[in-house]
Amino acid sequence: MMDHFLNSLLQVVIVLDVLGLLAYFALGSLRAKKKLAPIQAPAAPGFWARLRQRIPATAMGQRSEDLDAALGNLKRVLYSYQQGLA
Repeated sequence: MMDHFLNSLLQVVIVLDVLGLLAYFALGSLRAKKKLAPIQAPAAPGFWARLRQRIPATAMGQRSEDLDAALGNLKRVLYSYQQGLA
């Protein structure tokens, strides 16, 4: 009799595990559909403009185009990490 009870209990646990697995994937797919909205960069580059102002010109006479390119690469990397974490 105890074997029958344990067997029935095991069957119930297996059914609940399968239902939980199905619910996990169903809810995960619904959540993924909500996250598909594109992440937009901030409209005003206030932080980057302030960062450019704070960086002093080097003694080597570094051009502002090089600085803009370097900060552009930094911005691209940071946004890619942000998208990866989201």
